[in-house]
Amino acid sequence: MTEVTFTAGVTREGAESPMQQSESHSKLYGFVMMFLSSSLMGGIGAFARYIEAPGLFISFCRNGAGLILMTLIFLAGRKYVKFKGFKVTPTIVLTGMFLGLLSGLYVMSTQMTTLANAAFLIYTGPIYSTILATIFLKEPFTRATGISLGSVFLGTLLIIGIINYSSGDGFTVSLDLDPQYFAGNMVALASGVAYGLFLFFSRYRNDVDSDVRAYTNFGFAVITLGILVIFTRPDLSEMTTRGWIVLVIAAFVTGAGAFYLLTIASKILLAGELATISYQETIMATILGIALFSEPISGMQILGGALIVLGGLAQIFFSTKKDEPAELEQAEGLAGQH
Repeated sequence: MTEVTFTAGVTREGAESPMQQSESHSKLYGFVMMFLSSSLMGGIGAFARYIEAPGLFISFCRNGAGLILMTLIFLAGRKYVKFKGFKVTPTIVLTGMFLGLLSGLYVMSTQMTTLANAAFLIYTGPIYSTILATIFLKEPFTRATGISLGSVFLGTLLIIGIINYSSGDGFTVSLDLDPQYFAGNMVALASGVAYGLFLFFSRYRNDVDSDVRAYTNFGFAVITLGILVIFTRPDLSEMTTRGWIVLVIAAFVTGAGAFYLLTIASKILLAGELATISYQETIMATILGIALFSEPISGMQILGGALIVLGGLAQIFFSTKKDEPAELEQAEGLAGQH
């Protein structure tokens, strides 16, 4: 398995070298792709309210749209030559499988438990991926990343209402553990595990072209969800014409577009960086809830959104900052030896 690591270069005078500039620009590009991806994914909750279909079928269509999009891109650009020399490895298969599972299990869980429970449990995933990447891939977990990740996770708990405040009860921390939601909570937890494993395995095989990786991700996701759809036999008898139209739009916007951009970002950013920006999805979901369904927003939710934004900006700043004193000192020492 091949990993890609970046080593910043510096000049003796401390000016930013071309290599360092390239790394900063690459990181910034990765953050933009992840921001756009998470923003698009945040729309699935709003779209799903107009689709009279089970979550697994919706997710099957989302990944199917991605496979159709990539097929058209490869046919139009005659890009199938990119597969020359490409070898399918276990991590390639696993990345696609977990992409399908995270999307399918999450949408299914929203229909089986509270939205707050589903959102909280799937967003444990980026934390799992960060821990796994730190242990097995030796990716650095800096203090800055820890603070940024902590900020956005706390902000998420505020937005979805796990942490709340009222004048009578003060601060309360609550996860609805009503027995009727047990199965849904377990499905949501499984979606979080799948999310974490998807981000983790995405960090392998950075030698593969982004388009090829997206193609294989969608392909194995469709196979995985297709098997589940066959066994569960979803009831589509209540689907309306509006529901089918919304499903097609949702599939290409929150599926094909979002997952394709996520594939690009996961090739560039470290697991901790991916994790921090992924929580942007909850802000988009909240904004859509307010704009489309006139859902109320509390002061605690506004605070949560601010924490997510600040945490994300802090991560971007620390990951793309130009001056690295320790690296400069090391480079000067090596230059002195030569």
